Amino acid sequence: MEFEKILISKFGLGLLMIVMSNLSYAELVQKLSQTQYDQRLQQYTVQINETKKVLDDPSAKSDAATQKHAFCTRLKVYQQIADMSQANIKLGGANIMLMAANSFLERQKQSFTDSGMTEQVFCAASKVEH
Repeated sequence: MEFEKILISKFGLGLLMIVMSNLSYAELVQKLSQTQYDQRLQQYTVQINETKKVLDDPSAKSDAATQKHAFCTRLKVYQQIADMSQANIKLGGANIMLMAANSFLERQKQSFTDSGMTEQVFCAASKVEH
């Protein structure tokens, strides 16, 4: 009997993982009010601006690990903007932000492809928070 409970439990967890993997992040993002959307977008903008200090400032003296972490953080933030905007496409500014975020993400994806790398591999050890 105990074995059956464990088997059912593992099967249920596996099934849940399969279902969850088939859901896009955008489907998991909640619908926001305009004020909530604007506030979250502002938070994401602050995060992107923080990465600019490391990646875009010519006088920055960051090591490779710090640059990698900043780059992976920027990728994740742009993905969050795209997902949030897609889930809230009817809000003011969401369509433009979706296009801008997707443009950035596509350029980076092409760069990864051209170099024979993927974001998943490059950023795997970076431990970027969502």
